[in-house]
Amino acid sequence: MPTEPRSIVAAVRSVSTPSPATSTPTSWREAVINAFVHRDYLLHSNVKVEVFDDRMEIISPGGIPDGLTLAEIKDGLTAARNPRLIHILDKMKYIENYGTGIQRIYRAYESFHKDPQFIVRENSFKVVLPNQNYVRITEQESIMRGEQNNRITELNKSKVLEVLKLSDRPLKRLEIQAKTGLTRDQVVAALKSLRREGSISVLGASVNTRY
Repeated sequence: MPTEPRSIVAAVRSVSTPSPATSTPTSWREAVINAFVHRDYLLHSNVKVEVFDDRMEIISPGGIPDGLTLAEIKDGLTAARNPRLIHILDKMKYIENYGTGIQRIYRAYESFHKDPQFIVRENSFKVVLPNQNYVRITEQESIMRGEQNNRITELNKSKVLEVLKLSDRPLKRLEIQAKTGLTRDQVVAALKSLRREGSISVLGASVNTRY
């Protein structure tokens, strides 16, 4: 959810805890501090922080000050829009090596396959930080879902095979569904797997197919 802390110091202090959204505390800490330090306080808007599964987005009111370009900012050139605020936060040890924030954000992503994005508009500055944990989480969830599906498939096969063993005659698919309580797709998948394994045989064809 977008948030706007009640005070600048409270906002900056709140970024001392690592965020699960990027997995790189340096990058998101720098981005959030920069958003408050360099924003245009004459604009009646708030700093907006949004967290998604695959990224974090920080939008700060006000574009790049004093006619600097994004390329120059990346090279370390600075234009202090709020020098008193910078001085205060520097004394409080919240700012490290003033003017190197964007460079440090880039360094935090050197080993990742996606780079951070910086989007400059006339009245806003947007930073998009990819979540370096997102791919690994997705892969793990995929593995877990696969294992769960395998367990379900084996259970369904056991149900179908048990029904066929107890029957004194070959059964049609619809009869197997009724006796097992499984869906059509579940029965079809179980029968195909049992046939591949050679656990069951097939009699007839089309509507007269029995197992």
